[in-house]
Amino acid sequence: MNARDGAFCPSALILPLAMTSLSKTLLAALCAALATHHSHAGDWGAYTLIPASAPTMVLEAVDAGTADGTIVSIGKPAGKSNQKWSFTPLGDDFYSIKPSYTSSLVLAIAKGGVNNGAQLVLETGGDKPWQQWQVKKLDNGSYNLIPKHAPGKGIDDNGGKQAPGSRIDLWANNPNDQHLQWLIKPLAGSGVAAAKGDEPEGADYTPPAIKPEDVLPGEIKTFQYTSSAIFPGTVRDVTVFIPKQYDGSKPACVYVKTDGYNPREKTVMETMIATKEMPVTVGVFVKPGTLPAPMKGTVDRRNRCFEYDGVGDNNVRFLIGELLPFIAKEYNLNLSTSGNDRCISGGSSGGISAFNAAWERPDAFSRVYCASGSFVAFRGGHEFPTLVRKTEAKPIRAFLTTATHDMENCAGDWFLLDQEMDKALKFSGYDYVFRIIDGRHVAGYMENYQEAMSYLWKGWPELVKAGPSAPRANDLLIANEGWQLAAKDLNLGGGTACNAAGDVFFIERGMPGQMISRFDADGHLKAFAHSDDATGLTVGADGLLYSVSAGSGKVMKYDTEGKATQVAEDLYGQYILGLPNGGFYVSTNDKVFGVVWFLKDGQKMPVTDGLKFAAGLAYRPDQWLLSVADGKSKWVYSYQMNADGSLTNRERFFWLHVQDWEDDAGAQAVCYSKEGQMFVATRAGIQVCADDGPTQVILPMPDRARVLSVCLGGKDLDTLYAFTDSRVWKRKVQVHAMGAFTPWTKVGGTKL
Repeated sequence: MNARDGAFCPSALILPLAMTSLSKTLLAALCAALATHHSHAGDWGAYTLIPASAPTMVLEAVDAGTADGTIVSIGKPAGKSNQKWSFTPLGDDFYSIKPSYTSSLVLAIAKGGVNNGAQLVLETGGDKPWQQWQVKKLDNGSYNLIPKHAPGKGIDDNGGKQAPGSRIDLWANNPNDQHLQWLIKPLAGSGVAAAKGDEPEGADYTPPAIKPEDVLPGEIKTFQYTSSAIFPGTVRDVTVFIPKQYDGSKPACVYVKTDGYNPREKTVMETMIATKEMPVTVGVFVKPGTLPAPMKGTVDRRNRCFEYDGVGDNNVRFLIGELLPFIAKEYNLNLSTSGNDRCISGGSSGGISAFNAAWERPDAFSRVYCASGSFVAFRGGHEFPTLVRKTEAKPIRAFLTTATHDMENCAGDWFLLDQEMDKALKFSGYDYVFRIIDGRHVAGYMENYQEAMSYLWKGWPELVKAGPSAPRANDLLIANEGWQLAAKDLNLGGGTACNAAGDVFFIERGMPGQMISRFDADGHLKAFAHSDDATGLTVGADGLLYSVSAGSGKVMKYDTEGKATQVAEDLYGQYILGLPNGGFYVSTNDKVFGVVWFLKDGQKMPVTDGLKFAAGLAYRPDQWLLSVADGKSKWVYSYQMNADGSLTNRERFFWLHVQDWEDDAGAQAVCYSKEGQMFVATRAGIQVCADDGPTQVILPMPDRARVLSVCLGGKDLDTLYAFTDSRVWKRKVQVHAMGAFTPWTKVGGTKL
């Protein structure tokens, strides 16, 4: 992966800002940060202004003039101080705009002119209205710059000229005129790229004072690790840093760095442990593995992309299950196993690997530094922004950077996709900082390292907490109501069902006679009835429980005492669904394909076929659309239900997320809420679909297990139950159970 060449990249200028407007609070903070960090590389809180009609040019004060009347024009970007501008809030949504090389001159319209063509200049700062600017954001992400004294006009790139020295002046403002549109690009470290509401987290960071003698040199150990079962046959170099302050009396925190050892990180860790910005932390610097070639003269199998860009849990399992336990034993180290005490970092593919480790196992790593993360289409990483938006927020704190001239190749554009990650993390309420660096791939990694570590470890040992999640998740979930373990060590399988009282019925397999059990309305686990071979359950219009069997082909009805009566035979069903009209739909599967049957009054007829594996069934609360999960695909089919039980107008309609390392979503049971959301039990957790088809919310289980069945129930019909192969989880939610006992209910369109 080679970095881009140094050519100026216009696409890098059109970036979404990390907030909807340049707020007074933000700009004030940026100006303060500029003063604090004036001696650092780059300008903090400085911006480049780019005319939308001449995107290869930037606004500049000609020759960095220091006199009143200095002409302001456009020129080729060179990173000079006369091309960098700061904003100072003046009140009432107006700002003073200054070039970074002088504090006395401000952007102005010459002599307060109000006619079209009045020249843009610098003047000695004052309170004159032609020196005050409204910054108005447009729908396309650009801005109009409007002087207070002429509110109907704006700064104009005269005729859209693209040559250095072109006249920049006042002109009648038409928001659709590209000549009056300006792109505002934050420069290196600018807090506008730190997406935490309007507060640029970390942008005003100043390292604590420290005496050189207080920085204690730690110990370095090196070895080659060759014993992985997860990545068999691989060889990798590992370096371990043991701080001088480590004494083994209590578990040490752990810092893992992908792509191996950098001595500069050791120096910063020693400094930050001395200042107590970082707890006593053992550093583990690990290179990706290689499978050595068995002969000379050819390349090894290079595992870096496989281990780092793969978005499954292989690499994090390797770290926490193999490497870290080996290091603890080999060097007799007392290492913490809590994710709250662990941080992981890396750049490029190592950056996505670091974030993915926390994403897959926030219980193992909750703090991440990711520079120019490869959230691109090597091995599914491009789906991360979507997953972050859809998945219930996880307890992760992150510091991410990208570069204006970052990588670009067949897999994607790092600069653009890293910004997608920024927006996704903000959308779902994560605790994070995102920083845009003026440079190339992984630019600023060490320059931002100390600030990143300070941010990631702030408040330790307080727990890193999950954010509030995205809007559609908040339509379902209740704050501080997480998953609770309702039962464990069970052998579960088959569909589940809820009655009008809120009892939730399910199947326990593997015991003599097999058992149908239930959680009563108060959540107490009770036996209900013996059933030799039930595979699916439903509650019918009469309020009684029914089962179907893929083994015996019998459909059974159970009275309130659990006594069973056969109502049909030769229907080898996987799932069964009771209908308000007294009928049932049943899904069956043979060696060729899946079929859905309609059963009523002992009579059955096939109503659709051609599914790869016909699984769970559910109908919408308005009782005219049936959903059928295809268990060996990424789809749930939608059908129109007719009065005679027939199904028409079939569509492969509901789109489920398939985890990158799986071949299908593994959809099983399906249920609807009375409010209209559809819940699907899948390998990735419970997926919640909008009425028009896409998955909007993903609810993983705390143990990350595949969900085999899902059901709403409980006393108030507002408890969501999730069934894995051995555990039952539950949580209170904002939606309610429905079934054949529920009257017709109107369904509204799902919000986007």
